[in-house]
Amino acid sequence: MSSHKEQVAFPDRKEYEYIDSIFWMPQTKDFDMPTLQELCSYLDDYLQLGMYRDISQNGLQVQGAEQVDHIALAVDARQETFRQAAEQGAQMLIVHHGIFWGRVELVTGHVYERMRLLIENKLALYAAHLPLDAHMEVGNNVQLAKALGLQELEPWAEYKKQVIGIRGVLPQETPINTLKERLQQELSSVDGTVQHFGKGKENVRTVGIVTGDAANELMSAAKDGVDVLITGEPSHVFVPFADELQTHLLCGGHYATETYGVKALGAHLEDTFGVKTTFLHVPTFA
Repeated sequence: MSSHKEQVAFPDRKEYEYIDSIFWMPQTKDFDMPTLQELCSYLDDYLQLGMYRDISQNGLQVQGAEQVDHIALAVDARQETFRQAAEQGAQMLIVHHGIFWGRVELVTGHVYERMRLLIENKLALYAAHLPLDAHMEVGNNVQLAKALGLQELEPWAEYKKQVIGIRGVLPQETPINTLKERLQQELSSVDGTVQHFGKGKENVRTVGIVTGDAANELMSAAKDGVDVLITGEPSHVFVPFADELQTHLLCGGHYATETYGVKALGAHLEDTFGVKTTFLHVPTFA
Protein backbone atom coordinates (compact mmCIF):
# COMPACT_ATOMS: atom_id res chain seq x y z
CA MET A 1 0.00 0.00 0.00
CA SER A 2 1.53 3.19 -1.08
CA SER A 3 1.75 6.12 1.34
CA HIS A 4 0.16 9.36 0.39
CA LYS A 5 0.73 12.73 2.08
CA GLU A 6 -2.02 15.24 1.74
CA GLN A 7 -0.98 18.66 0.69
CA VAL A 8 -1.80 21.16 3.40
CA ALA A 9 -2.93 24.54 2.08
CA PHE A 10 -1.50 27.32 4.19
CA PRO A 11 -3.24 30.68 4.29
CA ASP A 12 -1.55 33.55 2.54
CA ARG A 13 0.02 36.47 4.43
CA LYS A 14 -3.16 38.51 4.50
CA GLU A 15 -5.00 35.65 6.19
CA TYR A 16 -2.19 35.38 8.74
CA GLU A 17 -2.55 39.08 9.46
CA TYR A 18 -6.28 38.59 9.98
CA ILE A 19 -5.69 35.64 12.33
CA ASP A 20 -3.03 37.62 14.22
CA SER A 21 -5.43 40.51 14.65
CA ILE A 22 -7.99 38.22 16.32
CA PHE A 23 -5.59 37.00 18.98
CA TRP A 24 -3.53 40.15 19.40
CA MET A 25 -3.72 41.60 22.88
CA PRO A 26 -2.63 45.17 23.71
CA GLN A 27 0.64 45.43 25.58
CA THR A 28 0.21 46.51 29.18
CA LYS A 29 2.79 48.28 31.27
CA ASP A 30 4.28 46.53 34.27
CA PHE A 31 4.47 48.81 37.29
CA ASP A 32 5.97 48.42 40.73
CA MET A 33 3.89 49.93 43.51
CA PRO A 34 5.36 53.41 44.05
CA THR A 35 6.37 54.72 47.44
CA LEU A 36 4.88 57.89 48.87
CA GLN A 37 8.29 59.53 48.61
CA GLU A 38 8.57 58.63 44.90
CA LEU A 39 5.12 60.03 44.17
CA CYS A 40 5.74 63.26 46.07
CA SER A 41 9.12 63.81 44.40
CA TYR A 42 7.54 63.27 41.00
CA LEU A 43 4.61 65.59 41.75
CA ASP A 44 6.84 68.33 43.16
CA ASP A 45 8.82 68.32 39.92
CA TYR A 46 5.95 67.76 37.45
CA LEU A 47 3.80 70.51 38.98
CA GLN A 48 6.83 72.81 39.39
CA LEU A 49 5.98 73.73 42.97
CA GLY A 50 9.15 75.78 43.38
CA MET A 51 8.08 78.27 40.72
CA TYR A 52 5.12 79.68 42.66
CA ARG A 53 4.76 82.07 45.57
CA ASP A 54 1.60 80.82 47.20
CA ILE A 55 -0.11 81.15 50.56
CA SER A 56 -0.88 77.44 50.33
CA GLN A 57 1.76 75.13 51.76
CA ASN A 58 2.01 73.10 48.57
CA GLY A 59 3.33 69.56 48.56
CA LEU A 60 3.06 66.81 51.15
CA GLN A 61 1.12 68.23 54.10
CA VAL A 62 0.52 65.07 56.15
CA GLN A 63 2.56 61.88 55.90
CA GLY A 64 0.87 58.49 55.48
CA ALA A 65 1.49 54.92 54.35
CA GLU A 66 4.86 54.20 52.73
CA GLN A 67 3.47 52.31 49.71
CA VAL A 68 0.68 53.69 47.50
CA ASP A 69 -1.46 51.80 45.01
CA HIS A 70 -4.66 53.86 45.31
CA ILE A 71 -4.83 57.66 45.16
CA ALA A 72 -7.98 59.64 45.86
CA LEU A 73 -8.30 63.17 44.48
CA ALA A 74 -10.62 65.97 45.52
CA VAL A 75 -10.93 69.74 45.28
CA ASP A 76 -10.95 70.38 49.04
CA ALA A 77 -9.28 68.98 52.14
CA ARG A 78 -12.17 68.45 54.56
CA GLN A 79 -13.40 65.79 56.91
CA GLU A 80 -15.86 64.34 54.41
CA THR A 81 -13.23 63.83 51.71
CA PHE A 82 -10.93 62.23 54.29
CA ARG A 83 -13.67 59.80 55.33
CA GLN A 84 -14.51 58.90 51.74
CA ALA A 85 -10.86 58.42 50.79
CA ALA A 86 -10.35 56.09 53.76
CA GLU A 87 -13.52 54.15 52.96
CA GLN A 88 -12.30 53.70 49.36
CA GLY A 89 -9.03 52.23 50.65
CA ALA A 90 -6.79 55.01 49.33
CA GLN A 91 -3.37 55.57 50.90
CA MET A 92 -2.97 59.09 49.47
CA LEU A 93 -5.29 62.04 48.90
CA ILE A 94 -4.35 64.84 46.50
CA VAL A 95 -6.30 68.09 46.80
CA HIS A 96 -6.32 71.55 45.27
CA HIS A 97 -7.15 73.27 48.57
CA GLY A 98 -5.11 71.85 51.44
CA ILE A 99 -5.31 72.42 55.18
CA PHE A 100 -2.24 74.63 55.72
CA TRP A 101 -2.30 78.20 54.41
CA GLY A 102 0.78 79.94 55.76
CA ARG A 103 -0.31 80.37 59.36
CA VAL A 104 0.01 78.27 62.48
CA GLU A 105 -3.05 76.08 63.06
CA LEU A 106 -3.81 74.85 66.56
CA VAL A 107 -4.65 71.15 66.46
CA THR A 108 -7.93 71.46 68.34
CA GLY A 109 -11.62 71.16 67.47
CA HIS A 110 -12.34 70.46 63.82
CA VAL A 111 -8.62 70.73 62.94
CA TYR A 112 -7.87 67.92 65.42
CA GLU A 113 -10.63 65.81 63.85
CA ARG A 114 -9.15 66.38 60.40
CA MET A 115 -5.70 65.31 61.58
CA ARG A 116 -7.12 62.31 63.45
CA LEU A 117 -8.89 61.02 60.34
CA LEU A 118 -5.71 61.32 58.27
CA ILE A 119 -3.31 59.82 60.79
CA GLU A 120 -5.51 56.96 62.01
CA ASN A 121 -6.14 55.88 58.42
CA LYS A 122 -2.49 56.37 57.37
CA LEU A 123 -3.81 58.65 54.65
CA ALA A 124 -1.19 60.97 53.16
CA LEU A 125 -2.37 64.46 52.16
CA TYR A 126 -0.78 66.31 49.24
CA ALA A 127 -1.88 69.80 48.13
CA ALA A 128 -1.28 71.77 44.92
CA HIS A 129 -2.93 75.18 44.70
CA LEU A 130 -1.54 77.74 42.20
CA PRO A 131 0.67 75.12 40.50
CA LEU A 132 -2.45 73.12 39.61
CA ASP A 133 -4.25 76.23 38.36
CA ALA A 134 -1.44 77.23 36.03
CA HIS A 135 -0.11 73.90 34.74
CA MET A 136 -0.28 73.79 30.94
CA GLU A 137 -1.09 70.06 30.74
CA VAL A 138 -3.30 69.13 33.71
CA GLY A 139 -4.14 72.56 35.13
CA ASN A 140 -7.66 73.74 35.93
CA ASN A 141 -7.54 76.55 33.39
CA VAL A 142 -6.15 74.65 30.41
CA GLN A 143 -8.45 71.67 31.01
CA LEU A 144 -11.56 73.87 31.14
CA ALA A 145 -10.37 75.75 28.05
CA LYS A 146 -10.02 72.50 26.12
CA ALA A 147 -13.43 71.32 27.31
CA LEU A 148 -14.95 74.49 25.86
CA GLY A 149 -13.13 74.04 22.55
CA LEU A 150 -10.82 77.05 22.84
CA GLN A 151 -7.91 77.25 20.45
CA GLU A 152 -4.57 79.11 20.33
CA LEU A 153 -4.13 78.72 24.07
CA GLU A 154 -1.54 80.84 25.86
CA PRO A 155 -0.75 81.72 29.49
CA TRP A 156 -2.54 84.86 30.65
CA ALA A 157 -3.38 86.88 33.80
CA GLU A 158 -0.87 87.52 36.55
CA TYR A 159 -1.18 86.94 40.27
CA LYS A 160 1.69 88.39 42.30
CA LYS A 161 3.75 88.65 39.10
CA GLN A 162 3.19 85.00 38.18
CA VAL A 163 0.99 83.97 35.28
CA ILE A 164 -1.70 81.54 36.41
CA GLY A 165 -4.58 81.85 33.88
CA ILE A 166 -5.06 81.08 30.22
CA ARG A 167 -6.42 82.83 27.16
CA GLY A 168 -7.74 81.37 23.91
CA VAL A 169 -10.17 81.91 21.08
CA LEU A 170 -13.33 80.16 20.01
CA PRO A 171 -13.26 78.66 16.50
CA GLN A 172 -15.62 81.42 15.38
CA GLU A 173 -17.54 84.33 16.83
CA THR A 174 -20.19 82.91 19.14
CA PRO A 175 -23.24 84.50 20.80
CA ILE A 176 -22.50 85.04 24.49
CA ASN A 177 -25.64 83.11 25.45
CA THR A 178 -24.41 80.11 23.45
CA LEU A 179 -21.09 80.18 25.30
CA LYS A 180 -22.92 80.48 28.62
CA GLU A 181 -25.07 77.45 27.75
CA ARG A 182 -21.99 75.48 26.71
CA LEU A 183 -20.29 76.30 30.01
CA GLN A 184 -23.41 75.37 31.96
CA GLN A 185 -23.64 72.04 30.18
CA GLU A 186 -19.97 71.37 30.91
CA LEU A 187 -20.26 72.21 34.62
CA SER A 188 -23.61 70.58 35.32
CA SER A 189 -22.00 67.21 36.10
CA VAL A 190 -20.14 68.79 39.03
CA ASP A 191 -23.09 70.85 40.31
CA GLY A 192 -21.95 74.16 38.83
CA THR A 193 -24.41 76.97 38.12
CA VAL A 194 -23.33 79.69 35.69
CA GLN A 195 -24.04 83.33 36.40
CA HIS A 196 -23.63 86.01 33.74
CA PHE A 197 -22.69 89.60 34.46
CA GLY A 198 -21.85 92.49 32.15
CA LYS A 199 -23.03 94.00 28.90
CA GLY A 200 -20.31 93.34 26.39
CA LYS A 201 -20.70 92.66 22.71
CA GLU A 202 -23.28 90.12 21.60
CA ASN A 203 -20.89 87.85 19.67
CA VAL A 204 -17.64 86.90 21.38
CA ARG A 205 -14.49 85.06 20.46
CA THR A 206 -11.58 85.77 22.85
CA VAL A 207 -11.97 84.09 26.24
CA GLY A 208 -9.84 84.33 29.37
CA ILE A 209 -10.07 81.70 32.12
CA VAL A 210 -8.89 81.95 35.71
CA THR A 211 -10.79 79.39 37.76
CA GLY A 212 -11.74 79.81 41.39
CA ASP A 213 -11.91 83.40 42.62
CA ALA A 214 -10.64 85.83 39.98
CA ALA A 215 -13.33 88.38 39.09
CA ASN A 216 -10.65 90.97 39.79
CA GLU A 217 -9.09 90.00 36.43
CA LEU A 218 -11.85 91.93 34.63
CA MET A 219 -9.54 94.92 34.28
CA SER A 220 -6.84 92.77 32.69
CA ALA A 221 -9.46 91.27 30.39
CA ALA A 222 -10.62 94.67 29.17
CA LYS A 223 -7.05 95.89 28.72
CA ASP A 224 -6.01 92.78 26.77
CA GLY A 225 -9.04 92.66 24.47
CA VAL A 226 -10.61 89.61 26.12
CA ASP A 227 -14.35 89.46 25.39
CA VAL A 228 -15.27 87.07 28.21
CA LEU A 229 -13.71 86.28 31.58
CA ILE A 230 -14.61 82.87 33.02
CA THR A 231 -14.00 82.29 36.71
CA GLY A 232 -15.67 80.63 39.68
CA GLU A 233 -16.95 83.16 42.18
CA PRO A 234 -18.60 86.50 41.47
CA SER A 235 -17.46 89.43 43.58
CA HIS A 236 -19.62 92.22 44.99
CA VAL A 237 -16.72 94.61 44.42
CA PHE A 238 -15.83 93.63 40.87
CA VAL A 239 -19.19 92.63 39.31
CA PRO A 240 -20.02 96.29 38.49
CA PHE A 241 -16.79 96.46 36.49
CA ALA A 242 -18.25 94.03 33.96
CA ASP A 243 -20.82 96.62 32.90
CA GLU A 244 -18.44 99.54 33.06
CA LEU A 245 -15.69 97.77 31.09
CA GLN A 246 -18.18 96.19 28.68
CA THR A 247 -16.64 92.76 29.33
CA HIS A 248 -18.69 89.63 29.97
CA LEU A 249 -18.14 87.79 33.25
CA LEU A 250 -19.23 84.15 33.53
CA CYS A 251 -19.02 82.61 36.99
CA GLY A 252 -19.51 78.85 37.24
CA GLY A 253 -18.73 78.27 40.92
CA HIS A 254 -15.40 78.08 42.71
CA TYR A 255 -15.69 74.35 43.35
CA ALA A 256 -17.07 73.36 39.95
CA THR A 257 -14.46 75.22 37.90
CA GLU A 258 -11.65 73.65 39.92
CA THR A 259 -12.59 69.99 39.53
CA TYR A 260 -10.69 69.81 36.25
CA GLY A 261 -7.13 69.84 37.53
CA VAL A 262 -7.39 67.01 40.05
CA LYS A 263 -9.28 64.84 37.55
CA ALA A 264 -6.64 65.35 34.86
CA LEU A 265 -3.82 64.81 37.35
CA GLY A 266 -5.41 61.55 38.45
CA ALA A 267 -5.50 60.28 34.86
CA HIS A 268 -1.86 61.30 34.41
CA LEU A 269 -0.77 59.43 37.54
CA GLU A 270 -2.66 56.31 36.47
CA ASP A 271 -0.81 56.31 33.17
CA THR A 272 2.57 57.12 34.72
CA PHE A 273 2.56 54.86 37.79
CA GLY A 274 -0.22 52.34 37.16
CA VAL A 275 -1.97 53.27 40.39
CA LYS A 276 -5.73 53.27 40.85
CA THR A 277 -7.22 56.76 41.19
CA THR A 278 -10.64 57.91 42.39
CA PHE A 279 -12.14 61.38 42.10
CA LEU A 280 -14.20 62.27 45.18
CA HIS A 281 -17.06 64.63 44.34
CA VAL A 282 -17.83 66.59 47.51
CA PRO A 283 -19.28 69.89 46.25
CA THR A 284 -19.53 73.09 48.26
CA PHE A 285 -22.01 74.64 45.78
CA ALA A 286 -19.98 77.85 46.06
